[in-house]
Amino acid sequence: MNFSTLQLNELLLSNIEKQNLSTLTEVQQLAIPAILAGRDCLTIAPTGTGKTEAFAIPLVQHLLENEPKQIASTLVLLPTRELCIQTKNRIAKLIEGANLHIACFYGGGTYESQLEVYPKAQMILATPGRLLDFIDQQYINLENIDKLVIDEFDQLLDLGFALEINKIMQAVPKARQSIFVSATRTSEMDKIIRKRLNDPIEIIVEDHFKKGKIAESVLYVDKNDKKSLVRYLLENRIKSQVLIFTRTIHSVERIESDLCRNGISAIALYGDKSQQQREDIVNKFRNQENRVLIATDLLARGIDFPNLEAIINYEVPDSPETYTHRIGRTGRSLADGKAFTLCDAEDNQKWIKLQLSLNKQIQIDDQHPFLLSWEKMLSSSQNNSRKGQSKSRKRR
Repeated sequence: MNFSTLQLNELLLSNIEKQNLSTLTEVQQLAIPAILAGRDCLTIAPTGTGKTEAFAIPLVQHLLENEPKQIASTLVLLPTRELCIQTKNRIAKLIEGANLHIACFYGGGTYESQLEVYPKAQMILATPGRLLDFIDQQYINLENIDKLVIDEFDQLLDLGFALEINKIMQAVPKARQSIFVSATRTSEMDKIIRKRLNDPIEIIVEDHFKKGKIAESVLYVDKNDKKSLVRYLLENRIKSQVLIFTRTIHSVERIESDLCRNGISAIALYGDKSQQQREDIVNKFRNQENRVLIATDLLARGIDFPNLEAIINYEVPDSPETYTHRIGRTGRSLADGKAFTLCDAEDNQKWIKLQLSLNKQIQIDDQHPFLLSWEKMLSSSQNNSRKGQSKSRKRR
């Protein structure tokens, strides 16, 4: 299905074509007509399937169909400042040449700079905390919102924003169109869906899109050899850009230092960086000024780096959801990707449980020079078993 069949505004259609978008993805085919028809909508689809344009295009069409007023009628809630900025940039390309403006509210930016555009904005993109801050201080009101989008709904709830979401939904008019967008569906989401959506159309896109597009593998390695293995992968397996995920700020900084010391262009991103630093780092990586970006799970969801060749899990992720969202940064749209997970002896049991939760067995890559010996693996397993027995005895 082609975008030209949707009878969109000519300016909007032209801007879509400028981005080399022609054929709709499955989620766009299902969601765009439903949203254009004014229906409440629940959209569940994997990462990289075009969910942002699936809600953004009909929202822009609605604004263009109605004479633009200097009043915000559309609100999009997002979990992180990075996703807020990325979504603003994506929508800005859709409204290029139109008399439409976007206000973007998120923590880290100054009040003055964010509120400057608000009086003439038709659309607000916001993280919950900063939005409620502005509402509480009576800088803004939401009484004219007639379209509410909650993007990355599952992540917002994972981050503990359930109370804030309910407060915001109480602050917008009841007579509105609501659109909930998520990569997964949870029981906590269902509680809010039942209360807040009015006879919604449910659009569920299965994960079959992604099968075969991301080559997943696990590499067993001693903890002390992990940095050497990362350099080996960069020199022999990965030709272009890679995103490395690790658990802690300390680990991010150590990996960055090691790569830079060995002449590999790397930058690091984590929550303690200033807002300007975070924006600069994301932009540099997008512009391919650096080959490697090392990050905490701050970047595990939603953020889009076009044509990212690979991701590396420096340790085994803590949950199947984290694993799925991390590897979803590569292999997006029609591109292929690679996902390498480094597993040391201590993490082996955790890796086994993760695969069981994912209901799949991920290929072992033993063709590298830092392969963990089975002797060390067995020794670690025995040590873990003794520790478990010792703890059991202490409880008695």
